Amino acid sequence: MPVVVRINLFFFLLLLGTAIARAQVTAELVVADLSVEPGRRTTVVLKLNHDPGWHTYWLSPGIGEATSIEWNLPEDWVASAIDWPVPRKIYTQTGDVSGHGFDGEQYLPMDVIVSPTAPLGELVTLGATVKWLMCEYESCIPGGAALELEISISDKAPSKNAEVQAALDATPMPEAGEGFDVAATRDGDTMSLSVSGDATFSEPHFFSFDELVWHDVSQEFDVSDGQLTATLPIDDYYEGEIAALTGVLAFTDGDGDYRGLLINAPLTGGNGGAGSTGLATISIWQALLFALIGGVILNLMPCVLPILSMKALSLAQASGADAALVRREGIYYSAGVIVSFVALAGVLLMARSVLGGVGWGFHLQNPMVILSLALVMAAVGFNLLGVFEMGLGFGGVGQNLTAGHSAKASFFTGVLAVVVAAPCTAPFMAAAIGAALVQPVPVAMLIFATLGLGLAFPYWLVTNVPGARAWLPKPGAWMITLQQVLAFPMLATAIWLLWVLGGQRGSDAMTIGLIAVLLLGIAGWAFGRQQVHGTPRVRWLVTALTAILLISGLAAQIYKMDDSEAGRVSSRKALFEETPYSPDALNHALSSGMPVFAYFTADWCVTCKVNERVAIKTEATAALFQQQGVSVIVGDWTNQNPDITEILVRYERAGVPMYLYFAPGSSADEGQLLPQILTSGVIREALSQ
Repeated sequence: MPVVVRINLFFFLLLLGTAIARAQVTAELVVADLSVEPGRRTTVVLKLNHDPGWHTYWLSPGIGEATSIEWNLPEDWVASAIDWPVPRKIYTQTGDVSGHGFDGEQYLPMDVIVSPTAPLGELVTLGATVKWLMCEYESCIPGGAALELEISISDKAPSKNAEVQAALDATPMPEAGEGFDVAATRDGDTMSLSVSGDATFSEPHFFSFDELVWHDVSQEFDVSDGQLTATLPIDDYYEGEIAALTGVLAFTDGDGDYRGLLINAPLTGGNGGAGSTGLATISIWQALLFALIGGVILNLMPCVLPILSMKALSLAQASGADAALVRREGIYYSAGVIVSFVALAGVLLMARSVLGGVGWGFHLQNPMVILSLALVMAAVGFNLLGVFEMGLGFGGVGQNLTAGHSAKASFFTGVLAVVVAAPCTAPFMAAAIGAALVQPVPVAMLIFATLGLGLAFPYWLVTNVPGARAWLPKPGAWMITLQQVLAFPMLATAIWLLWVLGGQRGSDAMTIGLIAVLLLGIAGWAFGRQQVHGTPRVRWLVTALTAILLISGLAAQIYKMDDSEAGRVSSRKALFEETPYSPDALNHALSSGMPVFAYFTADWCVTCKVNERVAIKTEATAALFQQQGVSVIVGDWTNQNPDITEILVRYERAGVPMYLYFAPGSSADEGQLLPQILTSGVIREALSQ
């Protein structure tokens, strides 16, 4: 046979053999929904069919290469990375573990977000290039395919593809871990994983997301009565930071079902990372400086607006007063602020030591405090409008600022300033409070006192520096108009507080709060009528007392409610999907390998709501999240939530707002803290890194 013919025959047989080998694994794309609405999310599945004896590889393959997919999507469509099912061990011919992967018929799901502008009634084609490594024992051949999938766009609620949905339901996916207690410790070159829960752990195996635990090492397990302890050796050649144990604990339960538990456990003890966040604790001197600067900036935060209104009126009145009286007012106001910060810090530290799960602004997680503040603000507003007049005896809530400059009034106005301003955390302030909460009590108290000094400093400066009073306008009739105008910020604050109350205990609680304000107005009006006549009028006093008693009864009704009644229905269409925060939800989002943006907020945090309106819940940010496949997690701290408090403490923050960006592949301890004054540009810059 001529040489040329033999060479051609050789290459023909080689290509034929390759084609035959490639046929050992076939791939196609299928979708879980028969039709999808524009702007919605659907599940697209890469379906792999392996011939007997052949396998492909998981996210962390061992010796091998994970299956990959590269999408070619229409404009404004977004696809996530593969949401990997629970893998299985792959063996060599001699029975050793060679890697982690799949065989038989395997479904690899992904989330796809449909463009908001997708054309209704049409089929949209998605393209993807898939690559895999297929092996039969140690014999491996690379494979791949160019795939297409047509998705029907409809304005109707999606109907499920029954066959695909049934296959997905039968596919074991890693569980977030609800109902399980997980902990990990390190002792030298080994790690111990402890898991307890209502499950039977049969034939367990830990599949590591990285090479911290090598695929073929011996894993020792001690299992009894819903308790599992695994001893896992650290790979000698692992070069990354050893801070957490991440992966999937696979096992067969008592019903014979193959399951997997998602593990993302900070390592404690020995040489572990002890849950390191990568944040360097600031020094005491830095904390004091940050506290002073943060306190000064706090005067500019929107939550302090009502107190600034009261002080603006007081300063206007002070322009014609005796200099010594003005200085005394500044000193007593500053004392009220500082003492209140120290007192609030003492209560906070005591509550944390006894109860745990308590953070800055904790008092506004109590609906009774919210109602009381709303009534105080409404009373101040009614007083400023002239519904009634209060003498020095009502200085405890600061209302007699409109009638004089008593030491008591100034002091308790400082108290009220702290109570209202505490929910806000200004720049620098969060770092200072976070540092204070890990310091000894005397040092923590000093930091909080410095924070109060910063809040009081501008007013103290105006009232105590010679010549500063020359900046103030002269007293005149205009002050009556100013007094009435400043009533409206107070009433607006009362409305906001009642809205917060509705978020905590539902619309019924908000309605009760509104009725309480109405009754307070009636009481104030009756009291004012008695003042106008100048003599005691029993009917007016009885009316006022009756209204106050009714308010007390309404408050008791709110006290009996629980947060299960909370929740408001918004008619505004959501720009993107949000997942409520829990440690398991965050770990599950991070396991997808896509970026995650987590923000922590509360209805009573005005800074939070401003940031959400101008930076987070905007069309530009929503488009950015879609383009980059960002998962969004929101932690609502309006009511007490120990899980949220725990992550705030982990990132050395004591209150909201807190914004974290997790790059692909990050763990729950590797979030990047974003500034507390947020813009869409800050979010875009974080994603670009």
